[in-house]
Amino acid sequence: MTRRLVTQNAVLALLFVVIAGLVAANLVASKPTPSRAELARPEVKVTVLRARPGPQPVVVAAMGEVKAAHELVIQPEVSGRVTERSEHLIPGGIVREGELLVRLDGRDIGAAVAAQQAAVAQASLQLADERSRKQVAESEWAGRSDALDAEAREIALREPHIQSGKASLGSARAQLDKARRDRGRTVVRAPFDAVVKDVSAEPGQIATPQTRLATLVNVDRYWVEVAVPVASLAHLDIPGVNVTGLRGAPAQITHETGPGQRISRVGYIERLLSGVDGRGRMARLLIAVEDPLALGVGPANRPLPLLLGAFVRVELGGQAIADAVALPRTALVDGAAVWLVVDGKLARRDVAVVWRDPRRVLVQGLRAGDAVMLTPLATPTEGLEVLIEDELAEPPEDRGARPPESLAVGG
Repeated sequence: MTRRLVTQNAVLALLFVVIAGLVAANLVASKPTPSRAELARPEVKVTVLRARPGPQPVVVAAMGEVKAAHELVIQPEVSGRVTERSEHLIPGGIVREGELLVRLDGRDIGAAVAAQQAAVAQASLQLADERSRKQVAESEWAGRSDALDAEAREIALREPHIQSGKASLGSARAQLDKARRDRGRTVVRAPFDAVVKDVSAEPGQIATPQTRLATLVNVDRYWVEVAVPVASLAHLDIPGVNVTGLRGAPAQITHETGPGQRISRVGYIERLLSGVDGRGRMARLLIAVEDPLALGVGPANRPLPLLLGAFVRVELGGQAIADAVALPRTALVDGAAVWLVVDGKLARRDVAVVWRDPRRVLVQGLRAGDAVMLTPLATPTEGLEVLIEDELAEPPEDRGARPPESLAVGG
């Protein structure tokens, strides 16, 4: 009985193994065969700039300090007590040419004028007396003066006395003219339109020719002294260096006074200073700014004035560079090459960098229509297939950031 049971169990186990093997074989046979699919290459999309070689304007950026073009210390030419001072003669006040600044007590000078008038009258009387004596002497020596030598004859006829009288009268008249001029110098007037820098004159003060009454700064124009690299001078029009006349390259002056606030003026290069800056070894230029206080504009529309001593940003309009293309600085490869897209593939092209500024570079060596890649890629390689997604006609940094019209200079 037991042997039969063991035999039955062995048969059942074998049957189970056979059935399981058949089921597994059926599943393997019915498994779907996957189709082979091509792996799609990822698309590399780039932005390009179509090169259009031509004259490109150059703008030289610099920082500068506003200075007085003409500054004058006012001192009296005569001594006297200050009896009157203009209400405009205060620090920051505006005075006009010919305006009275200070009046000195002129009574002592008036007395000197009267004394010189008396001296002139006395000298005139003395000269008239000598002329009368000469006539008497000529009558007395009539026919006998030829026996005298030349010196004795002149003395006998009172010629030296006449010359002395004339000299005394001329001196008295000169002293009278000086006294009269001194009387006019008791009034000190502004020699030009000016802003008052400082004042020391006070009513009641005793002033002498050594006394500093005030310091005036001409408001017709200011200077802005800027330092630029010596290499930039070749691109700028500078009077006395490479152009004639008194006006050089145009300049845009900007004083940032706060968030969204600025003071702007237009000027021009007036002169190149003879030495370089002692710290940076930079060339120094004087930029002339006319009407820096905008006094020619009505008070209702007058902008803020340009302030002496302010540090300002200056953009100088340079000569245009011919056959150049403007590119963003990020488009350069190793500082002297670019990537072009040619028939959908990258190709490296060497270029000559002829100008650099914080926003862009100007390069030569590109042909019209060359597609310069602007998109930065991690590992660009020669022959890499790319897809042009966008084409630009000018660098993104230049959009809306062209130099002002006042800085547009032809090459």
